[in-house]
Amino acid sequence: MILLTLGGVLFTLTHLYPCFAAQHRARLRERLGENRYKGLFSLLVFVAIGGILAGWRSASPMPLYFLPVWGPTLVMGIMPIALVLLCAGQGANHFRRWLVHPQLLGVLLWSGAHLAVNSEARSLVLFGGLGLWALISIVWISMREWGRHPRAAATWQGTGVTAPLPHRNPDDADESPET
Repeated sequence: MILLTLGGVLFTLTHLYPCFAAQHRARLRERLGENRYKGLFSLLVFVAIGGILAGWRSASPMPLYFLPVWGPTLVMGIMPIALVLLCAGQGANHFRRWLVHPQLLGVLLWSGAHLAVNSEARSLVLFGGLGLWALISIVWISMREWGRHPRAAATWQGTGVTAPLPHRNPDDADESPET
């Protein structure tokens, strides 16, 4: 459980560092250069994910609470929304324009849904920790950038790429029997 916790803390701190230490981050980027800074950031995230995976496998699944009966239904309803929001963090789309932080909202919904169907201590550490990171990031970034930047530009094409709707090919007409 210690390795899982350390991996989660490293992941969280690595991602919160740009939020809470913006000036230090700028100096570090200047000193290391853009590519080295990104390489260091990526290496830390890679080590954190490795720690999370190794810690998850080594932690025993100790139940902490009783699962709600409606948990699986909640997951089936929330997960598609969470995945669309996770993908909506990139590009010019209306989700990003309306919600400002769709990717972080997707992580928050994803983690909450998983806690509704996983009652183990390791699930609470992983999903609860990532959900808490997403919530802190949403609040901190919103407070920091309130009124500084206009809303992101959006196109319906970008929204369509983010959340594709079922498409029916006109060539595949329903074959009905002739009368």
